[in-house]
Order: sequence, then structure tokens, then C-alpha cells
Amino acid sequence: MDVLVFDIHADFAHFRKIYSTSSPLTYSVIPPTSFYGIVGAIIGLEKEENQYLRLLNQHTLKVAIQVLQPVKKIRIGLNHVNTKGNVWVPKQRREGARTQIRTEFLRFPKFRCYVHIDDSALFSRLVEYVQNHQNVYTVSLGLSECIANVEFVAFQSFEQKNDRETVSIATAIPERLLRKLEIEPGKEYLKERLPIAMNDERVVLHYDEVLFDASGQSLKAVVDLYWANENGINIVFLN
Repeated sequence: MDVLVFDIHADFAHFRKIYSTSSPLTYSVIPPTSFYGIVGAIIGLEKEENQYLRLLNQHTLKVAIQVLQPVKKIRIGLNHVNTKGNVWVPKQRREGARTQIRTEFLRFPKFRCYVHIDDSALFSRLVEYVQNHQNVYTVSLGLSECIANVEFVAFQSFEQKNDRETVSIATAIPERLLRKLEIEPGKEYLKERLPIAMNDERVVLHYDEVLFDASGQSLKAVVDLYWANENGINIVFLN
């Protein structure tokens, strides 16, 4: 399988956890459902009526995510204004016209993304744009304010493996594929429940527990299925 490898990084990122309400929390890695939007922004697929999700989804796109920078999180108070009814009406009370919401952000996040698209025309367009450091729409990590930079790394061939041996996996591992995890000293193991599949009405169809190291180190594990290239890099697709 041909795989495009690129890095994406920003000063801040926020991928809102669905269960957090008044104080939004963020996932530590890019959820596949957010990655569809990132790819759509690069190649210029329309977001109106979620058109990009008809072409980029769990059936047409494969993605593996590698953490390159240690996971760091901060909380920032964001000022929100009431714009319901397409007008701004200042609140007539002591607190003023704004409501401040403490929001959790990733600080200086950097990820290496391994992606394959079944549609050869879309895949070729993505490869061309990333190689030329171009994008149609502004790329961000979650919120529109978290503007991101995309850097081409490689275009490589990966071979499917299912030998059930302990191997070093560079990317986050879905729990559904994990058979055994070798615990090593000096690593900080994290597990988060990420949205994996979503329909074109933005309704999440499937979640999965995903494991990774918070410092960006690889994990030694036995998995049902992984992909390897000639350089000895092993990855597991999230979707």
C-alpha cells in the first residue's frame, strides 16, 4: 500500500472530548474524525453540508497517528459573546457582555500522519499539495484559531503484516487490535476513547480505546494487524 507521510504541528490544538461541556477538554492525539476535515481542507473539499465526509471517511481513508512531541496541556480562559439571533446583545448585569470558559489546549503539538486514500485522484491531489506545501483552505488542529503547518516527509510503500510477534509500533494502537502490550520503564502509557467513524451528518458511529506513549516513544506490542515499510517502521491504522 502506498502511504503519504507528513508532519503537522501548531502552537495550540483542541479536539474537544464529547463528554466535556462547561469546561471543554481535548484529546491528546488527532481523532480520525478530525483528520478527515484536515485532509479536506488541504485538497479543497467543501465543508458546506459536510460534503467532504462523503469522500473522506472510515471507508475511503486510512490514517495512523504518531506523537512526535511530548503531550503537554494547558487551560486558557476564552471569552464568549452571545450571538444568538445573528445579533450581539450585551448582558445587562455586573459580569458584562461576555462569558469566560476555561478551555483545555494541547501546547506545541506535533504529529506524524500516515495516510492512504482509496480514490487515486484524491490521493494524488493530496500528495501533490503536501509535497508543494500548498493547501486550499486554512489547516487547523481542531479549532479554527489553532492554525497548523503541514510538512512533507515521505511517500512510501507499506506491507501488511499479521505474524502475531512482538514488534515496535510507532503509532497509536487501537485496543481492538491489541493482543499483548510489553510494559517498559520510562514510558508514560495513555489510553483515550477516540471517535473513529462518522457519517456525513456528523454523527459518530464508532469509538475505540487507543493506546500511545505520552512522550512520543514507540510501543512494543503484539497486534492482530500492522503495516511495515522497508525502513523497519511499523504502524497501525486507527480506522
